[in-house]
Amino acid sequence: MIARLVGREYQLAVWLPENYASSQKRYPVIYLLDGDIFFGFAANLTPFLNMFDKVPESIIVGINYDMTSYKEFFQLRELDFKIPEVQDAPPNSHADLFLAALKQEIIPFIDTNYRVDPSERIIYGYSSSGFFVLYTLCHEPNLFRRYLAGSGDLDLSVPYMITHDQKLVSREKINPIDIYLSVGGLEDGSSQSSVSSFKELVNVIKAKNYPGIQLITEIYKSEKHGVGGAVLTYINGLRKCFPTMK
Repeated sequence: MIARLVGREYQLAVWLPENYASSQKRYPVIYLLDGDIFFGFAANLTPFLNMFDKVPESIIVGINYDMTSYKEFFQLRELDFKIPEVQDAPPNSHADLFLAALKQEIIPFIDTNYRVDPSERIIYGYSSSGFFVLYTLCHEPNLFRRYLAGSGDLDLSVPYMITHDQKLVSREKINPIDIYLSVGGLEDGSSQSSVSSFKELVNVIKAKNYPGIQLITEIYKSEKHGVGGAVLTYINGLRKCFPTMK
């Protein structure tokens, strides 16, 4: 689909539960940022989470780029997931426009064409897209029910949340929100995140005591910044955020 607000084409990969065609029920919907990388493992693992961990059957939507190389993929994601005011972001980055496209174009398209439960939207991101998950939490806290963010450029996330959390503080509609945050215990040498920044972010969120927020955190002691943390964030985020797993 063409997102007019961004002026770019996105490919939406949609995975439907096994019983979707034979039922009339509405399903939770999981929005995967970086869908080019994460859609495959999410579509394969989610049925097993449903089978063994009682995570409900869900529709999965991967937001993918119309790209020709991984170099182009990394360039495009930095534009969508960052804003110029954060350190090392491209000057033409536009997380605000991507969030507007997500809210006004992508989500309405999915809501119209699939039997989703709009009260059970989940957003998942890792690294730069994890930062975007937190960005979304700050600016559109009621857009999703559950926010899963792994290693979300934590050195940037801490100062950003401190200065941009007004909508979280003053939410009028106090619907419950689950936030799952994770980091690798061996990430202190990475340029994206650090355990100390993760702990600082957790302390900030706890101290603010935002209304209606449940915060769940996890440090993967043996993980660096990479695919292991990304997969674990998805699996454990879903397992621990849904009420059946608490």
